[in-house]
Amino acid sequence: MNEKYFEKDLTYRAKVRVKAGTDEIIVRPEAKGQPIKKDVVERGDSQMYTTTGKRNPKRVIQLMAPENSGDLIGDMKKQFDAFIVEMGGTPSPDPIERPLKTNDPRLEVWISEKRHELVVKKTVKLDVNTDYGTEISNLEGELRRCLLTNRTSLLSARSAR
Repeated sequence: MNEKYFEKDLTYRAKVRVKAGTDEIIVRPEAKGQPIKKDVVERGDSQMYTTTGKRNPKRVIQLMAPENSGDLIGDMKKQFDAFIVEMGGTPSPDPIERPLKTNDPRLEVWISEKRHELVVKKTVKLDVNTDYGTEISNLEGELRRCLLTNRTSLLSARSAR
């Protein structure tokens, strides 16, 4: 098979077929399809759009925070809330107005808005396990995970003072 060189880069959708035993290459361009995104709304670098898939169209929000942002999650939450307001919804409450989420129901963590304190409630049932030290130690590990996960909420509560 002889090599063929193209002078330009070709960028388009096409089906390419090589005939066996010949030097013939058939390039059949495909018809241009509909755009993938519709109803595009932009806020800075972030976008909200609807996909045009036939089987499963979706509403997509791409959130982009600046690289030098000190609070990535906080910046993206502001952009997300702006998109929600644009759609006619109500933004999610500020972190100071709700409890922090934990994976263990025996541990409750919330920010007291009045006293401006972090409140932690650990519950250990006396009749279930006799090794209370281990139970409390396990809850301490879950508390650390909770504080790391909700770091942005804690930082915004601290700066709201």
